[in-house]
Amino acid sequence: MHTTRPILRSRLARLASILMGAVAIVAMLVVANVAPVAPRLAHADHNSMYVVCPDPIPEGNTGQMGVRRSGYDVKWVVFATDHQYHTADSSDYEEYHGVRFESGSSNSVWAPVVTKEDSIPEHDETFIMGFWEGGIFHHCVITIADDDSPEILSVDIISSPVDRYAYRAGDSIDVAVGLDKKVDVAGGSTLALFIGDGDGSTWRGAEYHSGSGTRSLVFRYRVQPEDFDPDGIKVGAAAVADDRTAAYGFTGGIFSEGTDVPIDYTHPGVTGDWRQKVDGRPYVQSARITSTPADGWEAYRANQTIEVSFIFDTDVVVEGDVSVGLHLGLDNYDWTGVERRASYLRGSGTDTLVFGYTVRPGDMDHKGVGLIMGTEDTGFGGSGTIKAKGTDVERNPWYLGTGNQPEHKVDTAPPAISSLSIKSRPANGDAYAVGETVSVEVGFGERVTPSGDLRLELDVGGVARQATLRSVLDRTFTNALIFDYVVKGGDEDADGIGIGANRLSLNGGGIHDIAGNAAGLSHDTLVADPAHKVDA
Repeated sequence: MHTTRPILRSRLARLASILMGAVAIVAMLVVANVAPVAPRLAHADHNSMYVVCPDPIPEGNTGQMGVRRSGYDVKWVVFATDHQYHTADSSDYEEYHGVRFESGSSNSVWAPVVTKEDSIPEHDETFIMGFWEGGIFHHCVITIADDDSPEILSVDIISSPVDRYAYRAGDSIDVAVGLDKKVDVAGGSTLALFIGDGDGSTWRGAEYHSGSGTRSLVFRYRVQPEDFDPDGIKVGAAAVADDRTAAYGFTGGIFSEGTDVPIDYTHPGVTGDWRQKVDGRPYVQSARITSTPADGWEAYRANQTIEVSFIFDTDVVVEGDVSVGLHLGLDNYDWTGVERRASYLRGSGTDTLVFGYTVRPGDMDHKGVGLIMGTEDTGFGGSGTIKAKGTDVERNPWYLGTGNQPEHKVDTAPPAISSLSIKSRPANGDAYAVGETVSVEVGFGERVTPSGDLRLELDVGGVARQATLRSVLDRTFTNALIFDYVVKGGDEDADGIGIGANRLSLNGGGIHDIAGNAAGLSHDTLVADPAHKVDA
């Protein structure tokens, strides 16, 4: 026992010396208030001494700082924390000043790095932790990662296409971003949208629109003519860079209200929705026949022009040969030979284009002309183009067609006399007497309207007598005209009244169909009929 006491005393003395040295070092750190030297990189070699620094430590979590000596055991290290020249203070982390021992054989010594939790949005903060060795304060710059930044809770497209089909050029797409805390928005902030599919998608920036000072922000994008997305617009995902700015998905800055602490920009984005289609190409808002038959007639006749107006959602420019399709004579959806092409007439540079078709002889449509629906294969045609003014964006081919338009009939055939007959009868059943009226009906193959002092010549006993047209209201259409003759004294016809061929005369008047086509006046002879004798 006595031989071991000197050894024990020696070891105790050495340990006391070490501890006193440790205390002295700590005191030196505290009293001298040493300024930190430049940060040492993790695993950097300092005279065979390795410092292992922790990654950024979230608030309320614990990390580790390590010391290693290459080829030698490390028994103890005096660690100390300090925030001089750094942003964190003792309210943000657990201060540590002490000796860390490792029992047994080891080339490493580890010390805990403990951060404190709070609920205040703030920037990531730093402090230092290190040790003295060889006259150098080896240390790590510890980053406390703030976990109280406002977070994005939801991202939703809150607008809808005005026409319930697709957003058009000039329409607004609104995206709402919901957060868990109130935020302030810096100028120039945008949210990433993507229009199109796959590799063909195009980035678009929705600009901040409203909501600063609240938990809900609205970003707005105004559709351009070149935008096209048949599957639905997408909101790009967002992520945060190491400096807490937006890595992608946003530009500009969004901060916790009243601070310069950025939000956590992370969100997964919004995938395409068929209800959020985009088609910025110039499209036809309305198409209709805008001309009317000439001179108030009820139908177009040969060589007259049927005009069709197409109103676009924006100004457009026509280059080259362009036409649109009409159906003329469509009956029971039999399309054989009914398509006609109306050529571009005027309107380039405005939002209204006018096309015209000149009626040809033989065209007939008693139900009314219609517009052929616009598709990829029908409607617009020709080798020319229609583009949004000031762009190379061609028109949307789709537009609604029409059925038969009754107010736009076509009639190019002149009416003709189809029948001739005496409709009256003698009062006594044998022969007309003085003062009785002989009435003759002239029938036509279609409805006609007469005008002027028309005459029909009768043969009464070899003497020509003129029957006059019974009064008809102006522009009244009928299939038959009635001519009357009042028997005069001296009229005699024993074998009955007759009418020679082609005895209808206009006498300065006219007979026209609904299109204004002049009637043909040819008719056959009406032979004498004993049932229509005259005995005055």
